[in-house]
Amino acid sequence: MEHIGGKGPNGVFMAHCHREMFQAQWLVILDDEFLEAYEHGIVIKGFDNIFRRFYPRLFTYSADYPEK
Repeated sequence: MEHIGGKGPNGVFMAHCHREMFQAQWLVILDDEFLEAYEHGIVIKGFDNIFRRFYPRLFTYSADYPEK
């Protein structure tokens, strides 16, 4: 703290960092291999020796809460 004048990062800066981190995580998750599987599926052989195509999906939950 002595090197930055006793002040920490402000809320705007922290919001920017949070958004950038969130977007970087999505870039890692949504790589080319995942997008290929998302579009065309993954063929997996089941325990009954039948091949089935699975389609990975990501589910997100988001909600806006009105201020109380």
